[in-house]
Amino acid sequence: MASNQTVSVYGLEPDRFIEQTPKEKRKSVYGLNFPLGSKKSSGGFFNNATGVSLIKDAVTQLLLTERGERVMLPRFGCNLRKFLFQPLDETTFEEIKEEVSFSFYNYIVGANLLKLRVIPYGETGPGGGNSLLIQLTLGLKAEDLTVFDVEVTVS
Repeated sequence: MASNQTVSVYGLEPDRFIEQTPKEKRKSVYGLNFPLGSKKSSGGFFNNATGVSLIKDAVTQLLLTERGERVMLPRFGCNLRKFLFQPLDETTFEEIKEEVSFSFYNYIVGANLLKLRVIPYGETGPGGGNSLLIQLTLGLKAEDLTVFDVEVTVS
């Protein structure tokens, strides 16, 4: 039994579908603000972030997460805490740089790693061990002129 009526899909008539934005116009990447619920007054519990703030939050989360800590992504993160009780020499710093750059290129989308520095932090951590300051200079892929720094302290 066929009918000649137009069928509405999700409350819209077929002639009135919303037109999608072409991919070349959608250059900004959107994601959730980290940590969740930090700005409940301005955007709710699941606040959105874009651009520089999104990349900074993602890099901070990546560097402070140990591998195996996330259930559905067991390879996500950097094993930086294992370096805290190692001697702070050039060999250790090169291993830290390799760890950070490997994780960065696998999990951070929308930014280029321009410079990476590992600095022994003068203070001792809560467990009495060393502290490390990791400084990254990043550039957004969508905009060539946007360069920013991210600093993370591992203790």
